Amino acid sequence: MSAGQVVWDPPVRCVGFDYGGVLDDRRGAVQDVSVPPGYEGWLTLNVGAVARRLDQSLPVDPAAAAVIRSLHRTGLRLLVASNTLAGQSREAQLVAAGVRGLLRAVLHSAELGVAKPSPRFFDAITAASGGCSPAEICYVGNRVHSDVLPAVAAGMRAVLIAPPASTADRSAGQPADGTAGEVPDGVPVIEYVRELPALLARLTAPGDAW
Repeated sequence: MSAGQVVWDPPVRCVGFDYGGVLDDRRGAVQDVSVPPGYEGWLTLNVGAVARRLDQSLPVDPAAAAVIRSLHRTGLRLLVASNTLAGQSREAQLVAAGVRGLLRAVLHSAELGVAKPSPRFFDAITAASGGCSPAEICYVGNRVHSDVLPAVAAGMRAVLIAPPASTADRSAGQPADGTAGEVPDGVPVIEYVRELPALLARLTAPGDAW
């Protein structure tokens, strides 16, 4: 379904971002099919077990930082909500990218005591949104099972990030980056987070203020 053929009503007032596979910079990463799919497996391969035990999130992609700045200028409320290991934090990388001050909240599953795809994780997003209803929140992730489906079940909008390799592998039944699963009707799929501002602009009814 083309995103340009629909309008979200009510319009989105808050955007929640996953971190791994959405905001982080994975350029130059080595891929290995022997590593199980998922962010932890990817970190094990590309960053190493020591980095996983320490506070070592990958840097924010400059293009993702530009998206955060662009959406913030429109008046959207923004937050980051992601699954994390004990002691792992996204804060330092968001500060280094110069975007931490543009976010209402940064939620870590290890601190919340609950992780995706639990409904309680998405309840925490609603609570951190500053008064938005679930229908006014869009969650942006790179997995169908743990990002898109539970967001939709919570009454939110969702956008799936699926780079070209992930899209092809999913069609072949061998998903990359854990994007397995049928994308629900009405959920837009984009290849890169840099496409998000234009997508949200198309999905916002004329005259609606973000």
